[in-house]
Amino acid sequence: MELYQLVSFAVVAEEGNMTRAAARLNLTQPAISVQLKSLEEKLGFSLFQRTPKGMKLTEEGQKLKIKADIVLSGMKDFNTEAEKLRGGAYGEIILGVNTDPLLLRLEKLYTRLKEQHPDILLTVQESMSWDAVEKLNTGKIDLGFSYSIPHDNKIEVQLLGEIDLAIVGPEKWRSRLEGKTEKDLATFPWIWTSEHCPINMILTNFFESIGKEPLKAIVVDQEAAILKLVSDGVGLSVMPVSKIENVKQQYKIFPITKLNKKLKLYIICLKRRKMDNKISILLNLINEVWEKEN
Repeated sequence: MELYQLVSFAVVAEEGNMTRAAARLNLTQPAISVQLKSLEEKLGFSLFQRTPKGMKLTEEGQKLKIKADIVLSGMKDFNTEAEKLRGGAYGEIILGVNTDPLLLRLEKLYTRLKEQHPDILLTVQESMSWDAVEKLNTGKIDLGFSYSIPHDNKIEVQLLGEIDLAIVGPEKWRSRLEGKTEKDLATFPWIWTSEHCPINMILTNFFESIGKEPLKAIVVDQEAAILKLVSDGVGLSVMPVSKIENVKQQYKIFPITKLNKKLKLYIICLKRRKMDNKISILLNLINEVWEKEN
């Protein structure tokens, strides 16, 4: 039995789906099928039942999955200890970011990382809250910021803090917007977001609380596009207060009024990887940065 066969067995069992397992392992489905078939032939019994809904562990497979987890966990511990004995962590770690780097305090995080662990290369990749889980599962990112809690029991979630929000409008509308009540503001056109965007829930709750129907001018999820549309006078929107402060001169926008509702920010990673040396280091540094400034 080869270690790579054990890895493939464990991943297919966790995913219950060959397509997701192949993406996570960066292998083709036929390659994984060959590995599983070879492993089952050596063992003398089937590990999976192939069903229309995916791959389901047999009774024997369930028992061996427990043992496989112990072996693979031991291998991770071995590699982590070896890394420590070499003098610390090194290599690349990919962090998914879902908004402005300044709002996420990436500069402070980068400074601490370079001071304490200069051999770790931090790579930043754009990753929206709604696609962070897929990127974690397929190995495209190692950790990711998110405005929402994923409905996935394989994901470790840590709350970092709450972000103040405000309704934002174009500077050229200032005379029309200042002094308006929330119900007055509801009569203006709004830049909406799709349902998987956390701001959608904020906007929906806002309009429900004042008993009004929104006038949706356009639906957009990208922050840069929303900023430009607000600047052009297409409609109003909701944004983090600190984000508005950083871009109000560039885009000629201004905060009209703060909202009572705040946006929660989380850092997420795979539970099975949270004790990996580099991931553990970055998680600790991210929490230190946020705890110090909250």
